[in-house]
Amino acid sequence: MESETIMGANFLEDLQDLSNDPNHQDQWIWKGDASGRYIVGSAYKLLDSDARDKNQDGAFRELWKLKIPAKAAFFAWRLLRDRLPTKNNL
Repeated sequence: MESETIMGANFLEDLQDLSNDPNHQDQWIWKGDASGRYIVGSAYKLLDSDARDKNQDGAFRELWKLKIPAKAAFFAWRLLRDRLPTKNNL
């Protein structure tokens, strides 16, 4: 939940740098690639590097190595990420 707050703050900072020019045509720019175009590989790299940064302690990597049913590992993963559909999260 903390990372979403940071992402929201970064988004608002990005919006402050924008100006509204009616003579300028809007365009999409993908910041994940130097060319500015969306490429699936760049999205994968961006998500993979973000996940690695958040999981530096290796807890998630060790979780998936446990000899437990997949649904138990998934439940534990959601619990650690605070993604269970609890009253507070909903």
